[in-house]
Amino acid sequence: MLRADSPLGRLVCALAARPPHGPVVPQARPGARLVAALGARPVPAPRAPVPPGPSPAPYRPSQRGRWLSGLLTGWLVVLTCLTAAAVQEVLPTPWQRAEPRRTGGLPAEHWRPVSGGRLAPRGRADALAFTPDGGSLVTISRSATETWEVWDPEHPQRSVSPHGMRHVTAVGTSPDGRTLVAAGAEGVRGLALGSGTTRWSAAGVSGQVKALLDTGREVLLAGATPDGATELAALGTQTGRARRLSGLGRTARSAQFSPDGRALAVADAGGAVRLWDVSDPRHPRAEALLPPPSGHETTALAFSPDARVLATVDSGRTVRLWDLTEPAHPRALGRPFEDRAERVAGLAFSPDGRLVATVGTDGAANLWWRAHGAEADVRPGATPE
Repeated sequence: MLRADSPLGRLVCALAARPPHGPVVPQARPGARLVAALGARPVPAPRAPVPPGPSPAPYRPSQRGRWLSGLLTGWLVVLTCLTAAAVQEVLPTPWQRAEPRRTGGLPAEHWRPVSGGRLAPRGRADALAFTPDGGSLVTISRSATETWEVWDPEHPQRSVSPHGMRHVTAVGTSPDGRTLVAAGAEGVRGLALGSGTTRWSAAGVSGQVKALLDTGREVLLAGATPDGATELAALGTQTGRARRLSGLGRTARSAQFSPDGRALAVADAGGAVRLWDVSDPRHPRAEALLPPPSGHETTALAFSPDARVLATVDSGRTVRLWDLTEPAHPRALGRPFEDRAERVAGLAFSPDGRLVATVGTDGAANLWWRAHGAEADVRPGATPE
């Protein structure tokens, strides 16, 4: 039984007693109030009534009682010290949500045009993509599919095939680099790189495809359905049939999968970009929301090869970079990049990360060297920094 004259009993009595009159300590957190209470309330002395007659024998606690009392006293001292440390913000309190530590972001990026890196496709290029080996850039227009050899970006070589595709909305390449996968007004098609001939096609895909990723087994699709929603689907290249996996809600203005297929960025009609974890495409999880550019729509998106950088393009000729080192807490990376020559309609990172390709609304493609920090030869107006 707890005795009133034991250290723990005196503490209970002190906390139960009416607090002394005096100024209230303005502390909002429970730990601070507990420390203030311990400091403000005097510990009362034990007041045991003395019965008449001969004096009773003095109370001598047993060995077990002394051991238990010492243990409780020790725990009380430890608890008081931890509480005081928490109040002083030395330790996080269990009732207070600790902010995640920022481990430091990525360095600023610098882009500069590749000398001789302005490519003039036959017709008007609508989309572009690098091959998995990074040695070729493929541009696709209504009249032709062109492959640009960019092993030496300063001197790109072009080969043209007379097979294009109308109104391309999403493009990618197969993991083996042999097939260009494009979605547009004619459905989804797999075109042989080099000849441009159709390897397979799927014309029954519902809605407009905004992003695709060829995994080698199937093609993941993110598209805007006719009823205004965004859905994830898997297209079988052998059957030409797509099966619905899940829904994401609002209509996608533009979208892009990360190279590993674990993330998806979706821009809505208002310009805001939502990041999704689609490592399980049947159960996507919403993550961070990037703020929309003021007064503009987000028209194109691209992930870096390691998925740590997201580039967003808006209708005001501006490219913004986002550090996704902590996907739940993305941050702007450097200053926005404005191409005053022509509005950027789409972009892609090379698999090795050294190049960025952009396509403008004039239908021409441009190559940019990509570097970090002081590694780049910075040119004003041509680099986010």
